[in-house]
Amino acid sequence: MVEKNKISDNFKHYVNALMTGNSYFSGELIYKYSLYILGLLHVILSVLMLACQSYKLMIACIAVCIIIYTIAPRLVKRGQLLSVLLGGIFEVIVLVTASVLTIGWEAGFQFYLFSAITGSFYFPFIIKGSKRNILSLTLSVLIVVVFFLNYFLSSMLHPFAPLSDVWTMILFIVNALLALSLMVGFSFLFVWELLSKQKILELQNEQLDELAHKDPLTHLYNRRSMNKKMDEHMLELKKTGKRFTLVLGDIDDFKHVNDTFGHDAGDLVLTSVAEIISRNVGSQDVVCRWGGEEILIMMNDSLESALLTVEKIRKAIEEHVCESETGDVRVTMTFGAAESIPGFTIEHLIQQSDDKLYYGKRNGKNQVVSKLPEGYVPNRT
Repeated sequence: MVEKNKISDNFKHYVNALMTGNSYFSGELIYKYSLYILGLLHVILSVLMLACQSYKLMIACIAVCIIIYTIAPRLVKRGQLLSVLLGGIFEVIVLVTASVLTIGWEAGFQFYLFSAITGSFYFPFIIKGSKRNILSLTLSVLIVVVFFLNYFLSSMLHPFAPLSDVWTMILFIVNALLALSLMVGFSFLFVWELLSKQKILELQNEQLDELAHKDPLTHLYNRRSMNKKMDEHMLELKKTGKRFTLVLGDIDDFKHVNDTFGHDAGDLVLTSVAEIISRNVGSQDVVCRWGGEEILIMMNDSLESALLTVEKIRKAIEEHVCESETGDVRVTMTFGAAESIPGFTIEHLIQQSDDKLYYGKRNGKNQVVSKLPEGYVPNRT
């Protein structure tokens, strides 16, 4: 029962993947399975030709089946997909023309030309390096010309071996159903292929956006993106008076971590700290790798509320153990916080946070500083 449910879940997964455009099949595999389906179609036609005693067409269908199941797969395996496509279009044209001349237009073999048009657009689309538009248009024009040529031939010539009205009707219905099924199948595959390529482009755009706006190591916003976010908040501050808090944090003794445990351990510490901060801030807050081991947080809270969150972050970092290959690493972090005030510039606000961070570094580390002693003048010399 468990195995049955697993198969059902896998089937649903693949159906969902098809419907959303997640491609699991290469062009070669698509050609391979398409050949199997076309071969089956010719087997059906061979049986029908045998039943209605149209032996010449039956032999032709059997010959095509042999080619489809022997020679065509070898061409696909060698990557000669264009040859397979052109051969398939040629075979359809010959089969339709032979059928119209032998048993007549009313049997409906001309419907396969419509299927060939949809196939002429889909199959070149999955061939790398092919001139898709020119090839598809050329093949389509050729097929349309063949369609009308067969129509005129059928109106001027009597079929060599016409069938009874019953068999003509049966073939008309079967050919119409098979041709329409092929058209629907090719159209579905075309849409699926487009969705797949669209998803690939979306993923590539997301990756480019990640590279443009995020720090590659910590996946936090980079400095450029943070400046843009801060400008937006300053504009909102001027319009609505809504304040926010900037918090600048720096990992204590980070150079010692790199020197003692190695740079890989240092990177692990950075990513761990970034993850802890991101996990504890609000959904509207913005976290940025400001530079080196410095992280800048812009919080949509008053200074008082922000300090509660930052203190929680400080404790979480202090308690966290980074398990690296060179040993367990513990770090602490010092923060300086400043609340936005109308009239202040971003540069002034960042400088305030930096001054408070500097004070915390010089006076014990592992703390959150929101106020400087009265009369204190930073001296960084």
